[in-house]
Amino acid sequence: MKGNRPLKRRNTVLLLIMCIMMLVVGGCANFPNTDEKEISRDENTIITETGEILEKPEEEAPAEATPEATPDIIMLTEPLEEPEITAEPIAEEVEVEVEDPNALQIVFLGDSIFDASRDGTGVPYLVGEACGANIYNLAIGGTSASVEEGEAQEYEKWTSRSFVGVVLMMAGKVNDWPIEGSRAHDVMQTMDVSKTDYFVIEYGLNDFFRGVPLDNPDRSVDMTTYVGALRVGISQLKELVPTATIVLCSPHYCQFFDDDTYIGDGNILHNGQGTLFDYKGSCQYVANESGSIFVDNYLDLGIDGYTASDYLEDGVHLNSSGRRLYADFLARQILKYEETINN
Repeated sequence: MKGNRPLKRRNTVLLLIMCIMMLVVGGCANFPNTDEKEISRDENTIITETGEILEKPEEEAPAEATPEATPDIIMLTEPLEEPEITAEPIAEEVEVEVEDPNALQIVFLGDSIFDASRDGTGVPYLVGEACGANIYNLAIGGTSASVEEGEAQEYEKWTSRSFVGVVLMMAGKVNDWPIEGSRAHDVMQTMDVSKTDYFVIEYGLNDFFRGVPLDNPDRSVDMTTYVGALRVGISQLKELVPTATIVLCSPHYCQFFDDDTYIGDGNILHNGQGTLFDYKGSCQYVANESGSIFVDNYLDLGIDGYTASDYLEDGVHLNSSGRRLYADFLARQILKYEETINN
């Protein structure tokens, strides 16, 4: 029995060695080959847990996020100046007001878009001609809807030639000396405002040029804002002639230049308060709020980035073709409304 012990001991050692080898082999079979040199040979292959070499599937590139479209707004660092009208002055003004007791009476209030060309080619005259109406043009070039900062707002000290000012002068609530010397002042002396069928209002360009705030959320009738001034003026007109219809015209599309260099249009040029398109939107809001007829000259007139050179002489003021286009469009709105109320 003692002679067999070395053999048994050897057998035991051999069994231990075999067990260790089986564990090593089994362990290797359970883990992938992580030899960096082998993997680096082909980055497009992968080794499975069983040691199988497979082609690495192509990964789809992550979809790029689509950025939201944002308008290329250009901020002005100082107020714009309204371009001077370059048209040559008319040698002799044509008297455009007509007197027919049975005709409609239309009173126009606005800036140079209505005041320019009182020679039979201006917008008010052409509208009156198309509608067979007596017209009274109280527009004053360079004026705005809003009262300028620093202008007296007390009735007894009134100094503003704004939309609000002209309306208060028609109503006899303030002295009319601020508009003395203008054609509007002369016309005002000849009219009977109580016979008015339509008040056509067009402001906003000069409010934009001056950087007038669109609105005052703390004071809805702030006359130094565009919306507040329109509200006050329209309210006064309704009080003055309750039977008259208010027609509120928005600013039209414009392009702006620094000398001969284009700097932007009404869609992108921001005066610190808004773009000209924002003033158009505010005008529409007041029209809806007040129950006025709204004439969208910005979107519906036919003047845009493609046609501006056909209808605008300096990017802002209407040439003869532009005045005809504007007048025809405005007259159609009035005649359409007349047809509605008469039927």
